[in-house]
Amino acid sequence: MGSIYIQFTQTTLRSKHMKHVSIDPARRRPLLDQRGVALPMAMIALLLLTSLLVAFAALSATEPLIANNHLRSAQARALAEAGLERAIWALSIGKNAPGTSGSIALPAPGVTAAAPYDGSTLITVVSAAGTTIGGYTLRIVGVDKESASVTSTGFTPNNDPNDTRTKAMKQITATVYTFPDLAINAPCALCVNGDLMVSGNSDIDSRSDGSCGSKNGTYTSGVTTVDSSSAAVHGLDGNNVKNEIGVPGGATSDIVVGAPTSDFNNFKFSDRDLNQLKEVAKKNGTYYQGSVTFNAGNYIPNGIVFIDTLSGNNIPTDPTQQNTSDFASVTIHGNHSADMTAGWTGMIVSNGTINISGNVKLNGLIYAVNDLSYTGTGTGYVEGLVISQNIRDTVASSIDANSGGNASIAFNCAKAKGGGATPSGYMLLAGTYKEVGQ
Repeated sequence: MGSIYIQFTQTTLRSKHMKHVSIDPARRRPLLDQRGVALPMAMIALLLLTSLLVAFAALSATEPLIANNHLRSAQARALAEAGLERAIWALSIGKNAPGTSGSIALPAPGVTAAAPYDGSTLITVVSAAGTTIGGYTLRIVGVDKESASVTSTGFTPNNDPNDTRTKAMKQITATVYTFPDLAINAPCALCVNGDLMVSGNSDIDSRSDGSCGSKNGTYTSGVTTVDSSSAAVHGLDGNNVKNEIGVPGGATSDIVVGAPTSDFNNFKFSDRDLNQLKEVAKKNGTYYQGSVTFNAGNYIPNGIVFIDTLSGNNIPTDPTQQNTSDFASVTIHGNHSADMTAGWTGMIVSNGTINISGNVKLNGLIYAVNDLSYTGTGTGYVEGLVISQNIRDTVASSIDANSGGNASIAFNCAKAKGGGATPSGYMLLAGTYKEVGQ
């Protein structure tokens, strides 16, 4: 009997024993189905647009109020600044033209000015169209003999507490300052805080100008030596006798000796004054440092000329803290000016010494923080005011001329004020401007 072989392949077994499963595509990919999405998306977009419309509506309602508040704030600040300018004007006019309507004299230290400058009066400001913009109050208090503290408060539309309208207020505080008027304060044509030697054919005279008061010829804290019969010193004392000796605090005389050194503080540039003068000279391009010589090759410029120490620091009053190598040194020779007919005009301030020699013509204020020497020749002169503060006082200041020359110092009030170079009114003291807003 033959054998029967039955062979089953793997394919045959799978086909017999496995069932075919059919999967619905809709069930296979449910997240990819976009049916019904449009409505919720439209609702979301509508919600966003509604929110934006509400925000824009709210913004449009508040924007005019915000803009109006900004306007009032800007107006209040401008009014406060106008008040500061008014204070500067009132003090400047009070100094240069006393009695002018609206002007005030500088209050004494710690004293508040009278109304309307005591902070209690609203000074209204009206536009060109006649509309009241607002106003400001001013409070001016004296600080010292050259400066005052100013508080200017701007209000818009006003400072009336019964007015219910929205208000703005800005406040500015500052110190305003004026240079000391040495032409008025100094009692002499030549003032030396120390010893003075007058030699040769020198001539010091205060008789030609009494517009700033009667001035002595010379005024010194030390001794004054006139060692030549040709030298002449005259004060505006009502006579033409030369070289008469007077006493400090007494009647005007030719020569006053032994004055208290404290007297010289009344016609002295303080550190604040010197710093302000430096800034003016720097802006004008007339600021120098160290050792400087003005002659035919380097004309001295008109105006405020400041020669500073090498370090740029003012000289300490304590001799133990002084460094003489740091002092400024100014030498002025003949042919020093581009116009030798009229000569130089202005103010020379040396943070150290001044040495003048030759046929020089100087019109103005000559101020040395330390000592000064003047040896004149030819027809040279100084017209104005000469001050030597001798902060170190190592040698006597000297005025000298030979028999063929002339060292002439004549007091002149207008020229002593710097010939118009020195600001005569009040100005903002640098670093004191502060704004307070509410």
